[in-house]
Amino acid sequence: MKKIVNIFALSVMAFAGVSCGFLDVKPEILTRDNFYTSKAEVEYGLAGVYGVINNEGFYGNYYSLMLSNTDDLCYYNRNTANNYSVWYTHDASSPEIYSAWTTIYQGINTANVFMNDVKDSEYDPDHACYTEARFLRAFYHFILAQAWGDVPLKTTALTDLNDPDIYCGATPQLEVLQWASDEMEACLYGDAEVPESPTAADPVLTEILAGEDLTNAPSRVTPSTICGILARVNLFMAGETIQGTTDDMKHEYFGKAMKYTKAVIDAGKHTLNDDYAQVFINMISDVYDTDFRESMWEADFLGNRSSSDNWSNGRIGDLIGLQSSPDVGTYNDVACNFAYGQYNGSLKLWNLYWREDRTDDETSIGGESNGTPGIDQAPGWDERQYWNMRPYNYKGGEITKKENGVDVIVASYKPGIDKMPYYRSTTSVFQTPADCRGIRNCGKYSREVIYEGVKGDRGTYTPVNYPILRYSDVLLMYAEAYNEYYKAPSQEAYDCVVEVRDRAGIKTRDYTEYQTYYDFRQFVRNERGRELCFESLRKYDLIRWGIFVECMKEYISDASDPLYWGPGNTASVAATTASNVQERHIVLPIPSIELGVNGLVQNPLW
Repeated sequence: MKKIVNIFALSVMAFAGVSCGFLDVKPEILTRDNFYTSKAEVEYGLAGVYGVINNEGFYGNYYSLMLSNTDDLCYYNRNTANNYSVWYTHDASSPEIYSAWTTIYQGINTANVFMNDVKDSEYDPDHACYTEARFLRAFYHFILAQAWGDVPLKTTALTDLNDPDIYCGATPQLEVLQWASDEMEACLYGDAEVPESPTAADPVLTEILAGEDLTNAPSRVTPSTICGILARVNLFMAGETIQGTTDDMKHEYFGKAMKYTKAVIDAGKHTLNDDYAQVFINMISDVYDTDFRESMWEADFLGNRSSSDNWSNGRIGDLIGLQSSPDVGTYNDVACNFAYGQYNGSLKLWNLYWREDRTDDETSIGGESNGTPGIDQAPGWDERQYWNMRPYNYKGGEITKKENGVDVIVASYKPGIDKMPYYRSTTSVFQTPADCRGIRNCGKYSREVIYEGVKGDRGTYTPVNYPILRYSDVLLMYAEAYNEYYKAPSQEAYDCVVEVRDRAGIKTRDYTEYQTYYDFRQFVRNERGRELCFESLRKYDLIRWGIFVECMKEYISDASDPLYWGPGNTASVAATTASNVQERHIVLPIPSIELGVNGLVQNPLW
């Protein structure tokens, strides 16, 4: 048992402070003549397996933002771009799709090569590094199957272009997901037997989580991480769009998701940070929270490309963040570094915060009563809304209104320096930011100097980290899985949702109002949107729930009311995006070049 418990207890390099560490190590070139002759070299090799996560093709931009973050709560706010995935007008030739595909498969092959070379190494005696690479290989396959459907399953190292395994067809989506789940369980349990019943006591798993070492989290995976991702995989397998599942299989998958999330909750090593905003301030500041450990796994991005040893492939905070356009010569005075701010929260997201699942007294205190717009940070305000949908950005400019047919300047703001509120002006009325509900930038990853710690950065690559798994997600997955497994909620499942809402500073209706399966299901779905928006999860939630297309079409009706949209054409952009969405968009197309060289056939929907 000690071997299983300590499988992740690695003797790793020491890192300064509590900033991001494992992937900050300067890479060292290892050849087949000199590789893995020490423990440090084994960990350099493992860092290479992790490294694709931080590539622009994966969590740095293409997969996380372009392919996964445009959903019913987040839309791309431009009407021109060099890519088309953000408007659902992409096809098999779109470069961002090819880049994401090849990057993730690069990670799989790197894992296979590493595992092959290190499996009998004396410098990985407990197979700890091997096991981490094995988990990452399974995770990368899960990401591919979730996004593309049927994909090639690659389990052997390919080092020769003449290797016949290079050319293989696709494995059905369900088989890839089942394989990934089995692999993750093997990484977690080792040689121990995996209990079949999700409701039975599991002393092996309890001991594993009790003895896990969280020193290197959230940069590296831990047993808790594996449990959380296992729940995510099983929830997706139980989804409505997976071909080949039966009701009994779905029941089993919901049970596993319930089991693994409950194990993390019971272990008590992760809790919610008291301050929702601080979770993301830590990611912007490149700091690991060792008090709450709410961030269980995140993609690390080092530096801003200001030098060769300060290199990043991430555009978090730049493409998705508060728009800021400092003038040349003002960089030393900026309050927010340069950012395009290309993603907005939707009107539906605003309404989720203010109109859904609110108590009667909250919606009448500084909020929406009889159609009156809510006021930012008023009593009853959901703290997550203020952070995620800030009432300002740093775009800069002038706000005007008409007086006797003449534009009169109401206020002027310096770009990159002043917080400019969103506005909507009519012939004679200047309306407050609260009226502009559908045009606010995603504020979750803002590049404000006070958080980023660097002033005047004009670069488009940033050190802002990106969440892959948070403890709040674990709580909400448990609540959902419990309700689906038993077809009814429980006080405990309800309490998990309330824990998330309490942190947001909002009240919750009594449990008696959510005691039916359908009422509680919608409650949890809404809460996932409020809590986890802009984290590359919502699109796949909608897909597995079987409501992706219908939810995307809601933009059309939402955008039809000009009251909630500011100046510009964001309403029409959102509506046009919704009009483009079709059933085939529940999967991505196989890149065209792969069809020609790898013996693959295009997804049937494409």
